[in-house]
Amino acid sequence: MDFNLNKEQKRTIRNCALALVLCTVAVVVANLFFKSSDPVEEFLEKQIGKEDVLGLFQSKSQLATTEVKLRRMGIYDSDTRLATINPSEWKVGRRACIMPVDITIKYGIDMQKLKLSDIKTDSTKTVKIHLPKPEVIDYNVEMRTDRGELVTMSGWLRDEVGEQTIQTIKNKVVEQVLADSTLFNNLQGQIESNTRSIFRAMLQQMGLKPVFTN
Repeated sequence: MDFNLNKEQKRTIRNCALALVLCTVAVVVANLFFKSSDPVEEFLEKQIGKEDVLGLFQSKSQLATTEVKLRRMGIYDSDTRLATINPSEWKVGRRACIMPVDITIKYGIDMQKLKLSDIKTDSTKTVKIHLPKPEVIDYNVEMRTDRGELVTMSGWLRDEVGEQTIQTIKNKVVEQVLADSTLFNNLQGQIESNTRSIFRAMLQQMGLKPVFTN
């Protein structure tokens, strides 16, 4: 095979080689300037520290992971007491009411209470987290009361049970339910498990190895 090239052929080869080099440089520069801005990729590419993990958790502040719907019976019974000084304020006769109260309670963990000292990281991408204690995040009481579900009694000259009394009964029931330590203790394990499952999936997606400590 004859490899003797004239000047024109050599010039053509040099130009092709130069063009190939320039194309390669252009591709490298484009990759640098137009790199994906995916937050998950950025999170993985940089050194992961405790501050990053803390920020991730606190971005989900007051995360409700467990919802419970309850029905409790509220009981109201007025005593007939003529103890006031002014006779015009005397209320003669007994008045009573029994009514169902529907409550929805959302439990979870307030991640704003998570501190930097509750997080440990190492070079193997293992993250140890000590979560704050579960608590009530929110609750809701059914506002409308079905009068057909009420059991009421008004004696003598007493008025029928009105909306103000009904609201008083509801408030009392809610107060008792929220203070019920037995209910909360029975749910605490489930609340912690649900919360850990959510954050475990998020951290694993980022290439981390989450370990939750008690």
